[in-house]
Amino acid sequence: MARTRSDYRLDPLTDLPAAPTLDPLTLRQPVDDDRVELAGVLLDAYRGTIDDEGEGEPEALAAIDQYLSSIERRWSRVVEDRGRPVAICFVVEVEGIRYIDPIAVAPAHKRRGLGGDLVLTVLHRLHEAGTERVGAVITDGNTPSQRLFARLGFTRVGSWG
Repeated sequence: MARTRSDYRLDPLTDLPAAPTLDPLTLRQPVDDDRVELAGVLLDAYRGTIDDEGEGEPEALAAIDQYLSSIERRWSRVVEDRGRPVAICFVVEVEGIRYIDPIAVAPAHKRRGLGGDLVLTVLHRLHEAGTERVGAVITDGNTPSQRLFARLGFTRVGSWG
């Protein structure tokens, strides 16, 4: 069954909660050498969720390769724990609007606020750079992501695609 996705927006990008501290975790830009580990994070984060379409490692690697070829690395972030990626928040530009897609957190690091802190960190960086509006693409029925982005002030503006 094909999943549907929705377009969410935060416009204007102002009045953000305070920037979080991710210590003792490391926050950095993604690099091509991360591809295998990032594919693992994506695959593990989606497994058993509404975003799980039965993909395996080849599909996850293809997805990460696509992301790495199109993301704005300057704004996209990887979170490391003891030198290993455990979360990703990528930023892409579509029709002049910067979008957060995807946000993925490894299962061992979920339910600790890491995803929200990571998105908020990226939003602060975008705001400081003068970005006025940000979008997010969320799978319909992904309640945790819908709640996270609503808490940050995003509203659904319609179907994606």
